[in-house]
Amino acid sequence: MKSFALNCLRSMSTLLFIVMPVYAQVNVLEGMTAKDTKIPDVPIFNFAYKGERLRCYPSSLVETKSKKKMIAFVCVQRNLAERLLSENDDVSSEEDRGRKETKRFQQVIKDKQDTGVIYHVKIPAGDARYPGLAAREAKQILATNYYFGKYVRWLLPAKFYISLRPQYVDMIGGEDVKHYHNAGSRAGFFYYYGFDNGMNLTLQYEGIVDRKTKGNFINLSEQSNSNRRLSYVSLEYDGLTLLGGKYWSAYYDIAGMTDYFMAYGAQASGAYNNSSDGSASGTGRADRMIQIHFSLNRFESTLQYQFGHSGPEGLDSEFRYGIGGSLMYEGWKEEGWSAGAAFSYAKYEAITPLMQQMGIRGDDQSYIVGFSFKKEHFLMNGNFSYSRNHMNDDQGIYFTDVGMELYARYDFTNQIRTVAGVNWLYPLGDYAGQYEIKKGILSLQYTFGQRTFDDVVYMEVALPHGSSAVGRRAHTSIAVGLRYLIDL
Repeated sequence: MKSFALNCLRSMSTLLFIVMPVYAQVNVLEGMTAKDTKIPDVPIFNFAYKGERLRCYPSSLVETKSKKKMIAFVCVQRNLAERLLSENDDVSSEEDRGRKETKRFQQVIKDKQDTGVIYHVKIPAGDARYPGLAAREAKQILATNYYFGKYVRWLLPAKFYISLRPQYVDMIGGEDVKHYHNAGSRAGFFYYYGFDNGMNLTLQYEGIVDRKTKGNFINLSEQSNSNRRLSYVSLEYDGLTLLGGKYWSAYYDIAGMTDYFMAYGAQASGAYNNSSDGSASGTGRADRMIQIHFSLNRFESTLQYQFGHSGPEGLDSEFRYGIGGSLMYEGWKEEGWSAGAAFSYAKYEAITPLMQQMGIRGDDQSYIVGFSFKKEHFLMNGNFSYSRNHMNDDQGIYFTDVGMELYARYDFTNQIRTVAGVNWLYPLGDYAGQYEIKKGILSLQYTFGQRTFDDVVYMEVALPHGSSAVGRRAHTSIAVGLRYLIDL
């Protein structure tokens, strides 16, 4: 499954890079309503072409080398024309996580497909003043590139994206007081196609963007991103999705509800353990796995199975298999509530003497419950977790623990929001160290561009009250950063 998905992605990527320049010319709708361009005063005209009823709008005046003036028109399906021309500048939304982000990407591509083909034609300025003559010339122009333009859109229900995330950090009183770094920049390719029989195909590959060519990148929140963040293929039919590869885990369906901080956070839920992306344990971005996800009435559920794979770094045993599941109930959405639970279990081949010395007494187990409440401009998400042989301290010693995360946000406007939250992780049992995560987080965020909070500048402060394994308290830390999405 994994090899098949990667081969498909490589082939599709090659095709996309070949035809992308032509596709960009066919699909650039934004230019038709550019505010800094004076629209020529010529009539709109309609005509039928190859079974499509088109309406053409003047977009700009074009000067040619021969000094002959041309009028550029954008032609779209008539029944969609008015909707395409109405531009909503206040598009406030989330920078989604996990499965929600996948659904958003799919919807973006669906919206592009629903608009139909967008044609661009240039007509002499004199002829453009007469709708009948302009329509006849537009037909002749489209006749030369109709099939290519039509099927380029069929081949490319896809998107490329790059999210750049530079960050500046000041740890007050710490040894490494100030530094700039890459806070998880990533780039990806997302392909989605809906077949006539109702089946949908999705492929995605996402990797980290960093100057390092080897090794892992550990960001400020002590989470690790492997170079390959996501790589999977999925088929969806009638609310049932079968997925294989590396993807967000069933456990993350719940843990991800509080993973919205810009620099800190997500340290107590167990999603990202052992300074990793949670791949091995199956709680973060699980690798070498298959998933079944289904929606039924007001429930959403995921079942997950991981094949045998390497154990966490620093241990001398592999995982024989891993299983996981989640259940989310959204029946209270009218009141703003949703809630769910998830679990993850990874079976070791053996519990070795080295693992026992590091505090591991059995297999990797994690359990979590979570909730979300949203009303108008206010959002609050929370979770409570319990794990065994899963989390470890700054010395690498594992322990049984309980954890709690809280994320609360208030949107002052569609561009400015404030965030506050708590991460708390407390060891249980016979753990002998003093390790504890107890952290308050405050954040101020401003979104620009399309105002989707994919493009955002922020300042975030972490106020730690926990300690390391030897009792050393962490320092207050301030992060100032930028997230900028380049979406092709």
